[in-house]
Amino acid sequence: MTARQPRRARRRLAAAPALPRPSASAVDESPAAPALTPAAARAAARRAAVHHREHHVTRDYSHVHRDLITVSVVAVIVIAFVVGMSFVI
Repeated sequence: MTARQPRRARRRLAAAPALPRPSASAVDESPAAPALTPAAARAAARRAAVHHREHHVTRDYSHVHRDLITVSVVAVIVIAFVVGMSFVI
């Protein structure tokens, strides 16, 4: 018999900020801005490439509505088939 292993502790995430972070397109790209060094440009590209999870409210849940309609239609067809077969027998 194997000994019970202790549960691993869950990772605690840092509290999310109240406001969303500005996107890369929101950065002011005026011609007066100084040119970045190659190292700074790579670091900025790495930071811009990271996509932070958006809040769940901004997600598109239209597929759930479509799926519920599909399930409802299939359920009605199955029930109609069962009821129809009960009259045949």
